[in-house]
Amino acid sequence: MLLEDAPAADTVYVPIGGGGLIAGVAAAVKRARPAARVIGVEPVGAAAMARSVEAGAPVTLDSVASIADGLLPVRPGDLTFAHVAAYVDDIVTVEDEAIISAVRWLAARAKLVVEPSGAATVAAVLFSGREDAAADGTTVAVLSGGNIASAALAALLQEGAGTP
Repeated sequence: MLLEDAPAADTVYVPIGGGGLIAGVAAAVKRARPAARVIGVEPVGAAAMARSVEAGAPVTLDSVASIADGLLPVRPGDLTFAHVAAYVDDIVTVEDEAIISAVRWLAARAKLVVEPSGAATVAAVLFSGREDAAADGTTVAVLSGGNIASAALAALLQEGAGTP
């Protein structure tokens, strides 16, 4: 479990697609460490959960677009929405450019291959310009997935390359 590796986690960033991963992580984190903050991360072009939380119920987006193709559902599930509403402290959105920067940073500095969807959390913490992103305390960014084609990764890693 995440808190076994980072028992002092004060803030946990989790990517949001349909909401299953964050629903489970948030429920586990809040049960073990209620004071910890759980922050969901969505691409700007696919913020279905953020809009749903604002509306108080799941909403369906007309369209979605992002390099983070694993975070593109047009509507969160009813059960995952309920968990997010109950356990997640905040949802932030990140631009594709920040996600690309995060993929590059993870490859170059951490020596990790992480698909754009999984790198969205690092984008929120390091490249979003949010002053509270790397606040005091222990911050954890959940990295989910290395499902990226070699050619797509190579294109992202090229300096100055945009969306492949």
